[in-house]
Order: sequence, then C-alpha cells, then structure tokens
Amino acid sequence: MASLAYIILLLYGIIHNLPNSSKVEAASIFVSSVYGEGSHFIAASAIGQSLIERGHNVTFLISSAYYEQRAKNPKFSNFSYKVFKHSVPDDEVRAMFQSLNNLAFVKQDRQFSEMMKLVAKRMADDCDFLISDKEFQSSLKEIDAVMLDIAWPCGLLIREILRKNEMNVIMIAITPTPPWSGFLSASGSFFSYAYQPEITTGLPNKMTFVQRLQNMCYSSFIRILAEYFFYAPYAEIGRRLGLPDVHFVYSYSDFDLHLTNIDFASEFIYPLAPNVIPVGGLTISAPDYLQKELEEFVQSSGDHGVIVFTLGTYLASITTIRPEIVTMFAEAFRRLPQKVIWQLKELPDWELPSNVKAMPWLPQNDLLGHPKTRVFMYQGGNNGFQEACYHGVPIVVIPLQGDQYDVAARIEARGLGKKIEKLELNADIIYDTLTEVINNPSYNEVADKVSAIYKDQPMSAPDRAAFWIEHVIKFGGAYMRSPANDLTFIQYHLIDVYAFLTAIVVVFLAVVYYTLKFCVSLCGRMIGRGSSRKSKTE
Repeated sequence: MASLAYIILLLYGIIHNLPNSSKVEAASIFVSSVYGEGSHFIAASAIGQSLIERGHNVTFLISSAYYEQRAKNPKFSNFSYKVFKHSVPDDEVRAMFQSLNNLAFVKQDRQFSEMMKLVAKRMADDCDFLISDKEFQSSLKEIDAVMLDIAWPCGLLIREILRKNEMNVIMIAITPTPPWSGFLSASGSFFSYAYQPEITTGLPNKMTFVQRLQNMCYSSFIRILAEYFFYAPYAEIGRRLGLPDVHFVYSYSDFDLHLTNIDFASEFIYPLAPNVIPVGGLTISAPDYLQKELEEFVQSSGDHGVIVFTLGTYLASITTIRPEIVTMFAEAFRRLPQKVIWQLKELPDWELPSNVKAMPWLPQNDLLGHPKTRVFMYQGGNNGFQEACYHGVPIVVIPLQGDQYDVAARIEARGLGKKIEKLELNADIIYDTLTEVINNPSYNEVADKVSAIYKDQPMSAPDRAAFWIEHVIKFGGAYMRSPANDLTFIQYHLIDVYAFLTAIVVVFLAVVYYTLKFCVSLCGRMIGRGSSRKSKTE
C-alpha cells in the first residue's frame, strides 16, 4: 500500500511539474464570419465548435436577419452571439443575398462587378451602423483573440477599435475560398502569376502565354477594384471615427495567424509562409445513417447507385427562378439508370421522373459517404468540393459564380471529374457528362486516392485550426511572420540589386568598349606612322 501511494505521489509530481506551455487557459474568442449566413459561417462554426470542446468561449458576430436561424439550431447552440442590427428591415438584408441568384447565369466576365454593385454599399452601410454603436465597442473589452473572415472588411475596423483601446488581442484571418493573391501576399507568401491562378478566373495551374497574361491583368484589375471601390467606403468610416488609415489589402500583414480552407490533396500548389495554415475540409464529417425513407430510396437503386444533385441552398428554388433549367435536368435524369436525389424546394407543376427524389434540404455528408453514391453533381462550392474529396466521390461541376470557377478548374486538373459550362447546358450534355464520369473508372481511382490522402492526417481540419489558434494565443505569431512584409516593392523584387548589377555590367562593357576602341585607334595611328616612314625612305 505504501509503495502504491508513493507511485501516485510520484506521478502527481511529474504531472504537476509539466511545463506551463502544455496548458491553455480558457480564452474568449470573437468571430466575424460575414453576416453569419451561408458557407462562410458553416466553415467558421466548425472551428468554433472545436474551440468550445477545448474549453474556450466563442462568440459569433451575427446579423439580426440570421440570428434566430442559427441560435435555434442545436448544432450551433453552444455559441454565444453578438447580434448586430441594420438600418433597414431584416427582410431586405435576406433579399439582398437571395438576389445574388439572379446573377448565377450571367456571363462570368460581368459577374464580379455586378455582385459588387449589389452588395458593396449595403455591407459598408451595415459596417458603419455596427462600428458606430458605442455599446458594441464596449463589448469588445474582454476578448483574447479575434478571428476575421476576409470577405467583410469591417473586421479590420474592429481590429482598429481594439488597438485604439490599447488591447493586445491575437488576430486571426480566415479565408473559406481558394487563395486570393492579395491574401497570400499580405501574409508574406510568394505569389507567381506563372502557375498560381487568381481567384474567380477559373484558370488552371498550367497556363498558356495568353492565360498567364490574362491571370496577371485580371489580378491587377481585382486589386485596383477592391482598393478603390470595395474597400474605399470602409476607409471613410474609419476616418470619420478617428481610426488610423487602413490599407485594407495589406492590413492582414501583421496578423498572428492566417487560416485558409484548402488541402493540397486536391488544391493547386501554393508556397505558404509559416503563419499560413491550410485547414481544408472544415465541414467534413463522418457519414451518419440516413432516414428510413431516404435509405430505402437509395437501396432501391441496386447496382446502378445514386446521383446526388444540388445547385446550392439558394438555387434550390430554381423552379421559380429558371423553370426551363428544371425541365432540362429532369429530361436528362429520365434517361439514366441511376436514381437521383435532387435538392429542390419547390416542385414543378408536372411530375418528376420516377427515378428522381426531390428534397428541400440534403444531408450532404451522409449521402456522399454512402457506398451507393456514384457521382456528386453540384455548383462548385469549396466546402462541397472537399466533402466529395474526403468521401471519394467523383464530381460533375456546373460553376455558376465566384470561386466556383476556381473549384471547377481544380476538379478537372486533378482528374476528379468534369465541368459543364452553365451557358451550354442542355439535356444531352448533362446526360453524356454524367454517364462518362460514372462509367469511366479513372475518376473513381483518382477520387479514392484523394480520399485516402484526406483521411491520412493526424487530426481533423477544425482541430488543426483550433490547435494553431491556441498556439498563437500562447506564443503569439510574430516568430512565424515573414520578413517580406517589411520590404518595399523595390526591395522585395530585388529591383535595386538588379539595377546595381546591371550598372556594373554596363560600366564593365563600357570600359571594355572604350579600351578596345582606344587600342584600335592606337594601332591605327601606329600603322599610319609606319606607312609614312616607309614612304619617306623610298
């Protein structure tokens, strides 16, 4: 008994004397994920859930237009919420996001500017309304860390309020989309237009001369448009409130941590600075059992299996937006031997094919993880892409807007599936593409390999993000910060060095040239004198 007590005391002493760096006190973490709506919130909430499981307190900034929808969902009930109101009714805010659907079938080259016209002023006004609220400013006093989604620049003004109040808060940036050159450059990571496609271009990583030229020009256009159109109203808000001038594109350069929702099993290669952590697969989860009725429908597909089809939450109402599109897909599905599970909120006034089951909401992870799922056809969201990769399901992608073009480029480049151009949609193309992806074993082989890489990791993406957030809370992120952020444009691109070396070469060549010229001239004079003496002698 005495020896047992001694062992217990010894173990207690060892545990008690472990370095303090292994312990993390509960931290208060504030998260801004745009309005708390859509895929941005879903990705950030996965990190928030992991932080809560580690004993931290997580508060989400959320619009009053979406608060009830989130707070009443048991999945998000662990979070605290800081609700911000709008200067307009909540219905108008929801209508703004829903109206983005009207741009889904607009040509790609017009979409970005049209989207900015639609949402830029509204989001800036909402930021002004929020930041000017003294009660909100005072609520930021008990915060240890802030995680900001880069899609809403209002987060940077929140950072300036914290600085103005002399609060030493850990700053974390998160991007839920494929990388943007401005975000990478601000983090100190290298960006090359030769093989790194700019966001929303839909370009591959192996580009022709014309594509590289397009990539560089479009990237410059995006940065100029962002700085002088999208970010300008926020700069004006900051000046009016007496906050320091914020250069928004590069204001993330002194952040402690940058989280990016990518996984190199399926992403193009990007050289990243140490403080940029890939956390691809934030919304992935192991499949759960399907409800009885849905499971019976899936099982009724036999060896042919099922196709999972969605165009996203908003375009689940496509029956009322573009009824001819519904007719087109139904005609293609009617010819397939597979069963189709289709996210569709409103049914058409005619009967869908017998092999189609329409549902207003899909348990997407559960369906993608089902052994009878043969292909995933969808609009190209980054979260859905990673879910399909994790579960090893080939993809047919129909990119409609934004970063969906980039996801489509990755799907085709990796050999995970095929793309259908939205403006070329017809029943024959839909049928032929689905048949090709289902029957060609190469897509399954690639999907299985990518899935194996996704699963061969020591921790999940949300846990990896939570680990690094804890890490920078304990140690800060300054030691991982790239020195590239402290260099001028001339220094970073070695323009002064190249100019100096060029000058040396020019001086050297000039010396050689004039030396040779002098020698030639001297030789000419000597030859001339010799000829003159010879003539006199004769």
